[in-house]
Amino acid sequence: MRTPVSFLSLGPGDPELLTLKAVKALREADVVVVPCTHNHSRAAEIILDWCDEAKMYRYELPMLKDRRAVNEVYADICHHIGSWYDEGRRVAVAVEGDVSIYASIHYVMDELMRRDIPIVQCAGIPSFIAAAGMAHLSLVSQQQRLVVLPGDADTKTLQLLVSSNHVVVVMKLSQCAEAFKDFMRQNPSIVCHYFENVGTSEAFHTTRRDEILSRQIPYFSLCILFPA
Repeated sequence: MRTPVSFLSLGPGDPELLTLKAVKALREADVVVVPCTHNHSRAAEIILDWCDEAKMYRYELPMLKDRRAVNEVYADICHHIGSWYDEGRRVAVAVEGDVSIYASIHYVMDELMRRDIPIVQCAGIPSFIAAAGMAHLSLVSQQQRLVVLPGDADTKTLQLLVSSNHVVVVMKLSQCAEAFKDFMRQNPSIVCHYFENVGTSEAFHTTRRDEILSRQIPYFSLCILFPA
């Protein structure tokens, strides 16, 4: 019986945050599909202790808003995975973060299921959960509500949510950096926990407003906003 294709959530960057299920799948896989950008793979670094470099299949995903180029890469991955599955090889797909949260790899999952290739989705630790742990935060309590936004948050939306007792997580913060900073300037009583590179040796966390407003916000960043 052929083994389903496993989609493994790697968490934010700390190899020790991998689940036992993900480690088992990495060790048993014949091929591990790994994303990279400009010949660097954060995912490969996370899994290296449990996965031989020789069985990694690296693909470069264009960091573009034009989804056509991205979809072409994913179509090629689907083709390769389909061939490996037909050969009876065990395939795992490494996914940074959690596969269920803003992960474009779902295009591949959906396409494989359309082709009647079975999949397994392995849950992981989202970056904002790891960030809360890093800062010793109770993420939500009592009657508070949690909302997770992508990098298209605007000042009006942020204002509406925090004023209605929502704790707001903004992921991909670099994509809405100016709107986020405008919101911070307009709301001096809001508590903001700002994070970069959670789960790595370059991890950074601050609540200081001056540091946040003066900082160049990188790609791997997020914030957690608490109602005043």
